[in-house]
Amino acid sequence: MDCAGLIFDDSRHYLDHLGPYCALNGWPLIACEGTVADLARRYYPSLEVIETNVWDLSLPDLIVSCDLRGLLKSAFGPNFKSNLLWLPHGNSDKGWNTSFFAPLQGESALVYGQKMVDFMKMQNVFPNLKRVGNFRLAYWRKHQKHYDALIEKEIRLKKRGGTYLYAPTWSDAEDNGSFWRVFPTLAANVPDHCNLIVKLHPNTLLKSPIEIEILMSRYVTKSNIIFLPEFPPIYPLLNLCDAYIGDMSSIGYDFLYWNRPMYFINERKKNASRERSLFLYRCGHEIFPEETAAIFQKRDEPDCLRNARRQVYAYTFDTFGDNLSDIS
Repeated sequence: MDCAGLIFDDSRHYLDHLGPYCALNGWPLIACEGTVADLARRYYPSLEVIETNVWDLSLPDLIVSCDLRGLLKSAFGPNFKSNLLWLPHGNSDKGWNTSFFAPLQGESALVYGQKMVDFMKMQNVFPNLKRVGNFRLAYWRKHQKHYDALIEKEIRLKKRGGTYLYAPTWSDAEDNGSFWRVFPTLAANVPDHCNLIVKLHPNTLLKSPIEIEILMSRYVTKSNIIFLPEFPPIYPLLNLCDAYIGDMSSIGYDFLYWNRPMYFINERKKNASRERSLFLYRCGHEIFPEETAAIFQKRDEPDCLRNARRQVYAYTFDTFGDNLSDIS
């Protein structure tokens, strides 16, 4: 085995990135946690999954990972001698206030397109880059029939008046997440004829499992509010939805492909035209906290938003290429 993807812990939010990338390349994915291995087998057709104890792990010459070298060295110590190919887990706008990409200096890194390249240049970080485009979209298209059947089986929509996806990020060090403050208002105001799918960030589930269980139990009788605690593949889910509600999650960039309505919750009322971390907000309706209840009201979708979504998608994702594994 010359090359493999690696998730050595319970970072299941890496799965929808490493799974498609490894499958398209014909590389296995090594998973050292049983839950991650089970999810990989269930949701990613054509992906070879190697489940092994972290202490018995034999690393190949080249590792594809969403973790940086420093963390891998901390985990494996002197045994980590593999070459590293870093894969981003989404196109997030987080990290402008930190040296987010600094550890990639001199490393080999994959990027989706020009937007991420420009972000690295602004931080004076110049890795050895390979631009791979939107390979996750290509993987979903390749297996769309499989995923359509999976959606039909696992996500039973009760209403036919439209489906909204709320996909908040987690409450990280920058406190970017909106879930705990915003969800109650969304749940109270979603129309009876619409569906609200709640796609929780895996780190929210890991940090607050009891609180999430209690919260979900409160809405068990609301058939049009659907929690997805364990459904890693995002593109099959986005294809199902008529509109997106988010904050700082990179899922918003993935939803651009469909050019459908987007709503961005600006809790701190930052200036979206000046704040680089709110770059994506130009693609949808900016919502301040007191306006959250009105998200479900019908509103016009002006041409400027549709055009912005097309432009930002093209800036973010290169055309998908065939030779994914080359580093130049």
